[in-house]
Amino acid sequence: MNKILFSIFILLSLSFLMSCNEEVSTPDFKFAVSGKAIYNNNPLAGAEVSLNKTLNYSTTTDSEGNFEITEVPGGNYNLTISKNFPDGNFTEINEDIAVTDNLNLSELKLPKAVLLYPISDITSSSIELKWSQTDASDFREYKIYRHITPGLDETTGTLIYVATSIIDTSFVDTDLFESTTYYYRIYVMNDFGRLGGSNINSAKTLFKNLIKNGDFELFNSSNEPMDWLLENDVWFVSNQNYQSGSYGLRGERNSYLVELGPGASLRQFISYPSIVPGKQYTFSYNYYSEDLAGNSTLKVAVGTGVQSDYDIYYYFIEAPNSNGWETKSFTFTAPVLTQDLVVSCYVQVNIPYSNEPWLVWLDNFELKRTE
Repeated sequence: MNKILFSIFILLSLSFLMSCNEEVSTPDFKFAVSGKAIYNNNPLAGAEVSLNKTLNYSTTTDSEGNFEITEVPGGNYNLTISKNFPDGNFTEINEDIAVTDNLNLSELKLPKAVLLYPISDITSSSIELKWSQTDASDFREYKIYRHITPGLDETTGTLIYVATSIIDTSFVDTDLFESTTYYYRIYVMNDFGRLGGSNINSAKTLFKNLIKNGDFELFNSSNEPMDWLLENDVWFVSNQNYQSGSYGLRGERNSYLVELGPGASLRQFISYPSIVPGKQYTFSYNYYSEDLAGNSTLKVAVGTGVQSDYDIYYYFIEAPNSNGWETKSFTFTAPVLTQDLVVSCYVQVNIPYSNEPWLVWLDNFELKRTE
């Protein structure tokens, strides 16, 4: 009897083991993942679609924005849809999905790609960026990156600004080096990652103006311009007349005056190490001779101070200019300097002396390297 029971036990055990082996060897099921990509309320053709960013499970949307990935084993995946545009910007979405059966994701909306506009507002130390607004419903922030080569992305660039408002679409990058090319790109983010990126734009900062306060916008409590040396009580900053900005420099004398020698009235010294020998520089300024009668002459000069204060440039203004503000510009090759450059302005009364009053205006003095 015991042998019979033992035999039955053996048979039941073998039957159980065989049934277990049959369940383990059952082949895995494969499914299809499909959907439709939408951009700007229209089907998005030519978008790249992938699961876990693997080549085996990837495809491209057709002309109607439809896609299908087949032979997908059951499991959890990250679905990525991205589209690069001719301008160099792109849009993308990432969604976690669970595949347990054939899965149709219907319409998947991609956010509007950001376009970084051409850069036009540039100084010697700043660049202003402006870009288009995204329409991402899950927007979190814009991230602005900068680099000194066009190979710019989130890993090579320097993060310089984060805007958390979807309507904040401008930024001024400051404290930059003069005559340097900078590259910029903007990325759009949500709480889980990247929603797209802008095109790459670049701009080169200008050479700085070596004349300080050349626009006369800075002045003390006596309305005397900062950074300039005044040796006669005739020059004052005023908002009554100017070429640009909010102020101009007013020079006036209502009684007899003889001013002798260059720089006797208004001047500024420019440190000679800042001038590179052999390079081209342009000196420019605006003037308005409102009243310059008799033998009075307005002289504007640039000199090395070695031979004279006007051996590089000088210009005489001997009569009122009826056309209002005028511009003067002069380009020269910088000599080898051993002492500071001098920019000077003064009104000189020539022989025979007269007692005529004069009134002149100056603005926008610049000395910039051009190459």
